Amino acid sequence: MEGLKILDVTLENVDDLIDLCIPPERRDAPLFVEGGKLKKSWVAQAIEKYGRIAKMAYLNSKPVGLIQYRPDWEERLVEIYCIFVPDKKNLRKGIGSSLLKSLMEDVKKMSESSGKDFLALVTWAFQVSGFYPQHEFYLKMGFKRVREDDPFLLYYPLKEGYVHKVKETAYVPQEEDFGKALIFYDSSCPFCIYFSEKIKESIREVAPNIPIRMINMFEEPEEVKKRGRVSYCAVNGKPIESFFMDKENFQKEVKKALET
Repeated sequence: MEGLKILDVTLENVDDLIDLCIPPERRDAPLFVEGGKLKKSWVAQAIEKYGRIAKMAYLNSKPVGLIQYRPDWEERLVEIYCIFVPDKKNLRKGIGSSLLKSLMEDVKKMSESSGKDFLALVTWAFQVSGFYPQHEFYLKMGFKRVREDDPFLLYYPLKEGYVHKVKETAYVPQEEDFGKALIFYDSSCPFCIYFSEKIKESIREVAPNIPIRMINMFEEPEEVKKRGRVSYCAVNGKPIESFFMDKENFQKEVKKALET
C-alpha cells in the first residue's frame, strides 16, 4: 500500500501507540490519563526486558494501526496481545495484514540470531464492537483454532507439524486471598484502570466493606504465577469468570463466592 510504513514502537513514538489505543474523546478523562501513564511505563520496562514489543503502521506519516506482542523464549512462542486499526475508514486496506507479516519477518530474524526457533504465534482474538471480527482476520491469515469449541484462541504454527496445546491450570487460592477481592490488571492496556474501577464499583454494590487488592500482572508476575490461572477478578479465593460488563452474572458470582 502506497504511503504505508511499519515501524517498531520505541520510547520516542510511544505516545502514538497510546493514542491509537484510546478513543480521542476519552484521552483527557482521568482514568484514561492514568491508564496511559501505566502503559507508557509498561512499554519502557517491556522494551528493556524483551527488546521489541509492538509495531505501528503509519500511513502518510500518521499512525493508523498497531500490533502488540511478547516473545516467550522459554515456551518458544510469540504471544500477540492485540492487533487494531481504530479508524474504520482504514479497514480492509491491508494494514492489519502488513503489521502481522512484519511481525512474522521479525520472528524469523529473532530465531536466526538466537539459534532457537519459535514454534508458533498465539493469540486470543478479543472482539471490539462494531469492528471486523479479529478471529476471522486471523483465520484468513492462516491461523488455526487451538480448540474446536473456542473460535477466539488461535495459533499460527511456525514449525511444520506443530500443534499448540494449552496447559490446563486451575486457580490456586492463597491463604491471604480469603475475605478480600483481588483485581488483576494488565498495564499493557490503557483501559486497565477504567476496567478495574468498573470492577470495583460492581463489587462494592454487593460487598461494600470487602478489602480490595490491585495486582499489576506485569510488575508482580510472582503473584500471578503462584495462583495458576487467573481471571480479572477473584473474590474470597474464588475466581470470577463472568465479564464485569455482564453485571448481573458478575455480581451473582461475587455473592456466591462470599457465601462459601
